[in-house]
Amino acid sequence: MKRLSIHSRLVIAAFLVIGAVALVLGTLGIQVTNHFMHERFHDRIDFLARYLAMNSEVGVLISDTRGLNSLAHNLLGEEDVARVMILDSDDNTLVDLERPESGPLSMVETPVVFKRARGENLLFNDALRQTNPFISKQPEAEVHIGKVRIYFSTRGINDLTRLIGRQFLWFSVVACLVAGLVFFLVSRPMGTELKQLTAAAQQIGRGDAELRVIPGRLPETRALAFSFNAMLDSLEHSQAALQKVHQEMSRQKALAEIGKFSLMIAHEVKNPLAIIKSSLDILKRESRLDPENTMVGYIEDEIVRLNRLIEAFLQFSRPAKPAFRTIDLNQTLADAVARLQMTHGDNGITMHISPAPGRIAAARADRDLLTRAFSNIIDNACAAAGTGGSVRVSTTIGTDYWRAAIIDSGEGIDPAIAQRVFEPFFTTRSKGTGLGLAFAAQVILAHGGTIEADNAPEGGAVFTVRLPLTTGPPTAGPSLPQEKGPVLNADTCAVANPDARRT
Repeated sequence: MKRLSIHSRLVIAAFLVIGAVALVLGTLGIQVTNHFMHERFHDRIDFLARYLAMNSEVGVLISDTRGLNSLAHNLLGEEDVARVMILDSDDNTLVDLERPESGPLSMVETPVVFKRARGENLLFNDALRQTNPFISKQPEAEVHIGKVRIYFSTRGINDLTRLIGRQFLWFSVVACLVAGLVFFLVSRPMGTELKQLTAAAQQIGRGDAELRVIPGRLPETRALAFSFNAMLDSLEHSQAALQKVHQEMSRQKALAEIGKFSLMIAHEVKNPLAIIKSSLDILKRESRLDPENTMVGYIEDEIVRLNRLIEAFLQFSRPAKPAFRTIDLNQTLADAVARLQMTHGDNGITMHISPAPGRIAAARADRDLLTRAFSNIIDNACAAAGTGGSVRVSTTIGTDYWRAAIIDSGEGIDPAIAQRVFEPFFTTRSKGTGLGLAFAAQVILAHGGTIEADNAPEGGAVFTVRLPLTTGPPTAGPSLPQEKGPVLNADTCAVANPDARRT
């Protein structure tokens, strides 16, 4: 069992002494107050009874029940008075008024006294005493002609007494606590500062490296605290430098992995892509394919786009400088949707695009980079939606900005990883590279825009892209139709807007 320190014993003793004194004084004070208040209360009721008896003298003599009833009714209006009775000398009730009152009642009774006035027959009495000296002066006699009874409740005075007792009790408790707190602060021993140093050392040992010790008042403990804090500062600087070196090593390692992966992509993908391009050219010449054939156009466009994507991946660690020109953002997004429908249409994924009506969304941007960025975002949405799912794309045009929302019908984004979806090589899919959304974020930021990932209220994930607009018209590319965009599926893809197949 842990033994109590001197400080603890002093504080406990102070609380006991202060509590005992407060208890004794409180008990005596409540008793004295209760006795005094009850005496004053009874004196008040007795005064009311005597006052009523004095005013009822004439009414009792002439049995004026109407006047007596008025007097009793006025007295019944006093607080705590529950019943008023006026009786004659034969105990016959002249007036009996009462009002409902809970609790026990007490009663006070006062006689109604008839007194002869001093001036009554004064001349006759003086003349009689002058002619007959044997007649002596007799004191005036008091005749009881009735009585007054007042029934009253002590509930109000008892409630007041209890209220005063509770207030005194709370005051005593607060006074005891305040006195104990003051005593605690005053009687704190010098060993408290050493205990603080010990506790701080234990907490730092558990991993709280940011904790610092507050210097005490004593010179010895102040010097010890300053030395202790200096040691912690040195350790923190060393740890920060070590962490910085570790992060730099991790970055260099990631760049090295990107370099290795880029070499593999360049060898395993770019070379076969060149063969595909050459084979397509030969096929067009020998098979006399129409150069305006839609499918041939898509193949050529995608070969060029894949080649550019590989080149961008090889330079992923270095931000690409966009080739800005005025384009229509709505048309660029529609082209990306149409191309991806060709890829995911066989999976039964339905894509619905709702362009913003009104003016053209003209912006200074790199069309190819934005097309690849939009394609990466929509491709990610299709993968999240799964077979038979849906992807909805909507755009709005503000005063100086263009905003696109890509919503899928998947399971949404785990809030724990929502901040990491745009990090390079971060992916939750077994076949993903983790570069699609990272590349999209890099392109959007290079255009002065923003991209956010969140969960839609109706379910699924929503990616919101916001880009600044310009006032000039697009310099290239067809205009987006003003009517609401069609629902694209495997059967209607690239039919509603045939011009959207080429860039």
